[in-house]
Amino acid sequence: MEDKNNDVLSYTNQKNLIFLLIILMFVLVLIDINVLQENLDTQMITGSLLRILGGLVFIVIIYGLGHGHIFKFKNVSKALLIMIPAFIVSINNFPIIAFLDGRAVLTEPVYRVFLFFIESLSVGFFEEIIFRGMILVYLLNKLKDEKNGVMKSIILSSVIFGFIHVINIFNGASVNSTMLQIGYSFLVGMMWAVLFIKTGNLWLTMLLHATFNFFGQVMFYLGTVDGRYDQFTTVITIIIALLAAFHTLWIFRQIKNKTLFND
Repeated sequence: MEDKNNDVLSYTNQKNLIFLLIILMFVLVLIDINVLQENLDTQMITGSLLRILGGLVFIVIIYGLGHGHIFKFKNVSKALLIMIPAFIVSINNFPIIAFLDGRAVLTEPVYRVFLFFIESLSVGFFEEIIFRGMILVYLLNKLKDEKNGVMKSIILSSVIFGFIHVINIFNGASVNSTMLQIGYSFLVGMMWAVLFIKTGNLWLTMLLHATFNFFGQVMFYLGTVDGRYDQFTTVITIIIALLAAFHTLWIFRQIKNKTLFND
């Protein structure tokens, strides 16, 4: 029987780590809200640098605690195949039909699209390290001996991921749009968590997160969109969402507690 004292992270260390994580995350968010009020280019560049720096700090901490194996770039081909439905969800997040018929128009210079893509990558990098690489892994270790421990870990980490988006209210978002974002962040968070557990590839999960943000926000952030959800877009989105949900459930059923993160 495995000695619990040999766990990669002791309960105390994990608790302290999560506390540090939350403090640093809020510090970075508050800096983003209160300081980056200059031009758009400065906001995107500085915000990206802060997130990358924060992510690197957490990577060092994770390696120091012996969890560095979650950063192995492994099973790439197999992981990509497993993640195809999730990448389709990301691409469909772009208002494709509205863009094709002129209802979605880019109003900012093209170079800002590249800056926004870099910013999206930094968000995916930073947030996946926190929510899947740290919080989810912590919960998986803590709940591994409980019944339905994996499911509880996925749900709880996704609840935290969704709820953290309430911060967007302080950035000027409406209550309704914030609640909507909390809801779909919870759902995609569960999908990303399942795919991360199945593939063990956090880097591709970061890319999923980044592409979901990029395609979903670029035209709203750097352009105008009039009537995103027409009839066809709504139907296509529902079909893709249902297929992705069934695929995620199928992947989840293949996961075994004893095979998690034992590399």
